Amino acid sequence: MIARFEKSLISLNRHLADYRPQLEQAIRAIETLQSTDSSSEEFSQALADLHVAATVLEPYSEGIVEAIDQFTEDRPD
Repeated sequence: MIARFEKSLISLNRHLADYRPQLEQAIRAIETLQSTDSSSEEFSQALADLHVAATVLEPYSEGIVEAIDQFTEDRPD
């Protein structure tokens, strides 16, 4: 049981490490969108960056949800 928990924890940490940079890119784009003029080139670029980040985050989100579920299931009581 403990070995399975450790494996789940390793998997969760790996998913977190992969997810975080993608999430940080999305947050930077959102901050730019909220602080710039909507007619500016910077706004347009941030919108494009957010679109890419959201597209990339979708499969990462599915993976992290699965890792969280597995970790929760394997967690000792």
